[in-house]
Amino acid sequence: MRKVVLSMFVSLDGYIEGPGGEFIGPEWSADLDAWTDKMIERFDTLLYGRTAWQSMAEFWPAAEGNPEVGPAQQSVARFMNGSRKIVFSRSLQNARAWANSSLATAGIVETVAAERGKPGKDMVIFAGAKFAQTALRAGVVDEIWLLTIPMLFGGGTRLLDGGYQRQKLKLLEARAMDTGAVLTRYEKA
Repeated sequence: MRKVVLSMFVSLDGYIEGPGGEFIGPEWSADLDAWTDKMIERFDTLLYGRTAWQSMAEFWPAAEGNPEVGPAQQSVARFMNGSRKIVFSRSLQNARAWANSSLATAGIVETVAAERGKPGKDMVIFAGAKFAQTALRAGVVDEIWLLTIPMLFGGGTRLLDGGYQRQKLKLLEARAMDTGAVLTRYEKA
């Protein structure tokens, strides 16, 4: 059965966006590139809420083939652009702005249940605090992968803000990256 993985960058004080809603990512390195290349092989479907999907739809198509985007990010761009994307939105009329995207026709629980029964690789949620929180509250997340960056944001949007059932998790991996970021991977216990 296909799994749903929530994979996010988070500051040491628990934020995934800065005080102005801005994305603040990790310092990139060869170590993080190698992990990312290995990680994306596991997935063929991306799950998004509207806001994150629109942001990604603006960035990734232009990144692929752009000489200003580093070689390691090119493999991520190919993955992001080539993967199937399911968008959960009440306001979008279509998802044509980014190749291989479609609007979910049911709620997250029903859509994920239907997708789990189909052949394919696992599904991943990469971005969007509100959608990540919705997925956690709905109980559809099987694994949580956090890359904690060594930075304090001092405010912003928290990844985990409550409203979901208490869950015991099992540690799958804890690994320090060469930049000081720490990767932790958990699954439902």
